[in-house]
Amino acid sequence: MDESITPRRFVEALPHDVPKHWLPGNEVVSSLLNAYTVLVPANEAFYIRTLNACQSRIADPALRARCQAFIRQEAQHGVAHKRYWQNLDAQGYAYRGFERVVDRVIFRTMDRWGPLWLRASLVSCVEHINAYLGYEFLSQAILSEADPRVRDLMEWHFAEEIEHRAVAFDLLQAVAPRYAVRLAGALTTAALFYLLMTGLAIALLAQDRLLWRRSTLHQAVEHVGPGHQMGRRTLRHLWNYLKPGFHPAQLGGDAVAAATLARQTAARPPVVVAMGAKAE
Repeated sequence: MDESITPRRFVEALPHDVPKHWLPGNEVVSSLLNAYTVLVPANEAFYIRTLNACQSRIADPALRARCQAFIRQEAQHGVAHKRYWQNLDAQGYAYRGFERVVDRVIFRTMDRWGPLWLRASLVSCVEHINAYLGYEFLSQAILSEADPRVRDLMEWHFAEEIEHRAVAFDLLQAVAPRYAVRLAGALTTAALFYLLMTGLAIALLAQDRLLWRRSTLHQAVEHVGPGHQMGRRTLRHLWNYLKPGFHPAQLGGDAVAAATLARQTAARPPVVVAMGAKAE
């Protein structure tokens, strides 16, 4: 599973000619993942601050080492997605005010006032969400027709989320193992995650004057319903997280994540390189 986590850098350039809706024929999924991109850096920074605050409570040196590798991966996710903001700026999207408010009102407030057990529980649940999103997008090949430059960014991130999917959960079990703690974090995180990402995606679609088109509604229904079945699958993944005997290893996805990372590493020039290695 994630006993061997390899921090990597996303080195591919993302020039400004990337189209606004980089998944052809699906402005809804393009906008959802553009919203995801906007939210990633503040999210990842919150994860890192939380795991660093937990370090003194981790007795197991192996878990401590896994947490450090997790932190290095998450830091690179934030860097790569924030680079992509230059594309969103060039495309004329207004989103930075929203991002700043989310960071200050939610993440910085939680840093200041939230007990460490709750912060660890929030990170554990959102990492489960990231991992099952990665599993669904990769296993269903949802981005197979996307602009290859953005597809590589998203699939690299998703693959690493699968790779380190158990770290935050195992940390939570080490510092605050009570089921009530997991439940409190899950209810808070799931509501916030989907409210923020969906709300921002709607705002981006509105800026493109696509929100009320029949094709947009059809795409949303297909993504949630009979096409990608993300509504039913999301509820199943969240329900699994709430089961007392849950562990992230049960999600699976190692093979598809490893294949994705191997393909990107073997590309010429490589899309991702291990930290410490030089891009060719």
